Amino acid sequence: MNYIDLHLHLDGSISLKTARQLAEIEKVELPQSDEELLNLMQCPKDCRDLNEYLKCFELPVSLMQSKESLEIAAHNLCADLAETGCIYAEIRFAPQLHCRKGLNQKQVVQSVLKGLKKSSIPVNLILCCMRGSCHKENKETIQLVKKFQSRKDYSVVAADLAGAEALFPNENFLQEFGLAQKLGINYVIHAGEASGPESVISAAWMGAYRIGHGVRSIENQDAVNTLLEKDITLEICPTSNLQTKIFNSIEEIPIPQLLQAGIELTINSDNMTVSGTNAGLEMEKVLNTFVEPEHRHEVYKGFLFNALESSFCSNKLFNKLSEQIQNM
Repeated sequence: MNYIDLHLHLDGSISLKTARQLAEIEKVELPQSDEELLNLMQCPKDCRDLNEYLKCFELPVSLMQSKESLEIAAHNLCADLAETGCIYAEIRFAPQLHCRKGLNQKQVVQSVLKGLKKSSIPVNLILCCMRGSCHKENKETIQLVKKFQSRKDYSVVAADLAGAEALFPNENFLQEFGLAQKLGINYVIHAGEASGPESVISAAWMGAYRIGHGVRSIENQDAVNTLLEKDITLEICPTSNLQTKIFNSIEEIPIPQLLQAGIELTINSDNMTVSGTNAGLEMEKVLNTFVEPEHRHEVYKGFLFNALESSFCSNKLFNKLSEQIQNM
């Protein structure tokens, strides 16, 4: 199944093969068995919440601390995406997490972009500010979005705010996104995942172009109204939401209610390795759970068009992908 993935974390999507390749570069010792390695990189079945889910990023981040490993990680992920049917992706990561061995954020971003530019499919990059980081580091990330932003593909297209949402509310980062507005750059914000609909409302009023997750919007009519008023699309990641215990089953995810309310949705993976999925598999789960067989193809194409229309791709690529989706 062809798909578009707009919510895809680089460090959460490093395959086992890539991890072993990077470990040789970074001189990191890994378990010999793939099963043991997967246990370190994939969300445990007894995961209790988002904070525990985020611990799965510790190992892959440690494997991407050099120019070479960052370039390889980005390139290999693009190859994995192409192999599984992706036709366009916006990959995100936090450059400040990859400066432990002497690289600066600019060098980190340059290395990842170098890997992306070898991709056989069109991809763009989103740079994440981190909720647990200082304002100085986050502002540097915002400034790098401006520096590497262009209207061409294979560039930095937006900023993001990621991390432990319940511990660090959106309002703590007004400085960062005030700077983003001043610089005229696009940004998305993780919200309505670990925290409730009030987080979605604040992200919307802070100027988010899209909202990562946002599934708890349905709990509050003001949140729904705000999304509609500001025409904000949600990046839905079903399996991730189950693993972080926002919902107990896929049937509980309020996708039909959000659609009925008129909110535009996209279906995404979040993290291909940590969550053990890809956006194509997530799309199949959603269609099989919520849509009658005779309507699935129509709804499928609708989700793809939602993703395309809320993406940051160039006009040229938009037209090409639009024609491709129309002919599916």
